[in-house]
Amino acid sequence: MKNVLLKSNGTVSIFGVIVLSSLLLFFGVLIDYARIAAFQLQSESSVRSAIRSVLSAYDEALYERYGLFGRGGTEGDLIFQEVLKQTLERQAVFLEGGFDLTAARVEETSLNTSLTLGRHDVFARGVLEEMKYKAPIDFTLELLSKFTPLAKTLKESSAAVASLEQLRSLYEKREKLLEEALSLQSSAGREAAASTVIGLIPASGRPAASGLTAAGYASGVEGYVSMLQYEAALPPEEKRVFWAEIWRFQQEASKLSSALQGEGASMEQMHTAKLELARQRVQEAEQVNQAMETLLQKVEHAAAQSYEEVAANQAQGTASAEISGGDDIKAIVEDGGKLIREEGWFAAYRNELDGQRNELAALSGQLQQFGRRVLSDIQSSSHASEMRTLAGTMSSAYSKYAESYVSPATVLGQRSAELEDQNIKGQLREQEKKKKGLWKEARQLLQGMADSKESGEHEELFRQVKLKYERSLLYNSAGDRATEEEGAAYISGAADANEGALQASQEMDGLFSGMADMLVRGRDYFYYGEYAAARFTSFDPLQLRSLLEDGSTEAFSAASSFHNQEMEYVLYGFHNAKGNLLAAYGELFAVRLAVRTMEGLIESRSLGHPLLILSAAIIYGLEHTILDMLSFAQKGSAPLSKYVKVELSYKDYLRLFMLLHGGSQEQRLARMIAVIEQNCGITLAEVPSGVTGEATVSMQLWFLPGVVKLLNRGQSMGGRVVGNRYEAFHLAGHSY
Repeated sequence: MKNVLLKSNGTVSIFGVIVLSSLLLFFGVLIDYARIAAFQLQSESSVRSAIRSVLSAYDEALYERYGLFGRGGTEGDLIFQEVLKQTLERQAVFLEGGFDLTAARVEETSLNTSLTLGRHDVFARGVLEEMKYKAPIDFTLELLSKFTPLAKTLKESSAAVASLEQLRSLYEKREKLLEEALSLQSSAGREAAASTVIGLIPASGRPAASGLTAAGYASGVEGYVSMLQYEAALPPEEKRVFWAEIWRFQQEASKLSSALQGEGASMEQMHTAKLELARQRVQEAEQVNQAMETLLQKVEHAAAQSYEEVAANQAQGTASAEISGGDDIKAIVEDGGKLIREEGWFAAYRNELDGQRNELAALSGQLQQFGRRVLSDIQSSSHASEMRTLAGTMSSAYSKYAESYVSPATVLGQRSAELEDQNIKGQLREQEKKKKGLWKEARQLLQGMADSKESGEHEELFRQVKLKYERSLLYNSAGDRATEEEGAAYISGAADANEGALQASQEMDGLFSGMADMLVRGRDYFYYGEYAAARFTSFDPLQLRSLLEDGSTEAFSAASSFHNQEMEYVLYGFHNAKGNLLAAYGELFAVRLAVRTMEGLIESRSLGHPLLILSAAIIYGLEHTILDMLSFAQKGSAPLSKYVKVELSYKDYLRLFMLLHGGSQEQRLARMIAVIEQNCGITLAEVPSGVTGEATVSMQLWFLPGVVKLLNRGQSMGGRVVGNRYEAFHLAGHSY
């Protein structure tokens, strides 16, 4: 072999050259492949590191104020390029005199924004990340546990107010129908008594009608018969002695006959029509009475489960005694059966109306019979006696009718006393007057706020915020789904104290429903509310003191700037200085009224009658709610309840209202973004939250670039060969 490979003169044989060249080619390409693989891994890692380094430069002011990460500071392109150069081109510096097998060069870089804080999903994720550990702890310990002792009693109170308010409405409708029936019944009696034909009855209790009356006819007909008989017995030449008297009596009798028959029938027709209307009112009242009975048989309340869920999820370490009174309140609703009239009562009333109609119909028949007989059998000797008897019968019949239905109207008086229900209605009327006065006083707060003047500066701020709000919706393709502000329906308010109490109970239902929903499902808008409470301003209730105490609106107007009501704006979304505050204080009043009415139901239980209890409870609730509103204006907080000795601030209630108003997530997020943009002077749609970086890097090939290029035609190495250099392209992205 030695002789084959090496000649005696030491020259390399052709065979040796071929073998060694092949080995050199193989190992050279293998080394470059190894270098390329290492280069790919190293460069990709460097690009990822550079992208993360880009996001390490964030807007410090935005984070400090609102806890949100957005790119800021040094230009991202510069950071990206410098980090790549530091990690790739200058790596050999750290090899202590050695050399870099993958010495790289950055050929080209570019940085692009992939996500911005103006996108609702990105913004929401930032808020949720900020609040997911803080919100449940803060809210549960600070607020939820304070309401827990009241949950079951408020549940019964809410159900009682809703049920009793429905009963009250039906009760008043029923009693109004019965009062209309009684009025029609009384009117029928009075109009019958005022009828001309009644004046023709003797002993009618009213001055006799002019002309001949039934009594006059009955007493005068005998003389008339005597005159006729006298005239008949005289010679022909003397037959005109009583002619004038006879003619006059006949004329008066004819008028009496016509009046008794015609007006008697007309009076009966009017009387029957009135009583038929009264009978219809009684029938309608009976149907309402049945509706009341049905309501009591299925008294349920939709909000009950949410109260139970809140009561069952009391936070550990915050236990407090549950207040008593729920059973007493429940018993009030059960006592609603006292408002139901028995079926026999309505049947008796209808029989009474039928009896009144029959009595007058009988009297009308007697009047018409008397009228028909006035001129019949007038020469009979028995005629006068029969007419006197019939006149007496008519007088007795009318006297009986008048005593029952006209004066003293004993039947109507007894019926009126039954409708008055032992003066319950009188007491309710007195309470209603007091409620109206208190309701007017309570509404003066919101009225004063509504009447306050808005400054041009405040209006301009809200105009700017509205533009940012609309821009955020448009940026998120939600502009076509934007609706009017959420709080508009609530501000209209209740028409009276009873409706106000019912709305207050419904408000409390919604509040506990939101609490229960948060406990069971942890809805996102709860976190949004807690974020707004932690990061945004809210109105200082002390600014209302002068408005409540002396009616001055100047302090309120001056303090109603956008920057003093950011949380209220996020909650309700009115783009004016008064709307959000009106909505907030309207809801605050409603919640306080619900709690205080619950106390009133317990305090007024001794009154016995369900409607008296409800009315007294609302009066109690209004009185103490007004004091609560004064307390907010004087010290910024008020006691939760006389049974739970804790103070809740105005801001605490705003946090609760965030649960009540889930609303449109897009609108709420857009309002939050608008607040941040207005305060920071930035546009979140232009603040990157995620970036992507592109980089082209290369390294020099040591051996055979052409062979490597040939072998890489299938892009198996992920790059390309340019001249004697290998280039790789990398794309990486990252976000906060």
